[in-house]
Amino acid sequence: MKIKLEVTGGFTGKAGAQTIEEDTDCLDPAIAAQIDHALKLLPDQTWGQSYLSPHPKSWDFLHKLTIIDTHGEKTAQFHSGVGPTGLTRIAELLTSAPGDEDPHS
Repeated sequence: MKIKLEVTGGFTGKAGAQTIEEDTDCLDPAIAAQIDHALKLLPDQTWGQSYLSPHPKSWDFLHKLTIIDTHGEKTAQFHSGVGPTGLTRIAELLTSAPGDEDPHS
């Protein structure tokens, strides 16, 4: 499964945009297992939705999480701590894992 996390906004705007793309087969097995567990706990209706703070602050970054697997592609947008907790957990795991960040995003 491939996972893409785009983080934009906040006080840095587009200049501070970060894109992380990972294949779960290439991640540390412990991190991949945690991501898989968090994904399984997300309700199906999570995908295609936006979970945004009603009054975002300058430190509220917009996260766009995209999952690509054999069933296709699905995406959710969210601010950290808003919406299903699994979204924030997956973002934390991806941003703390060493990986292939795109420095040009």
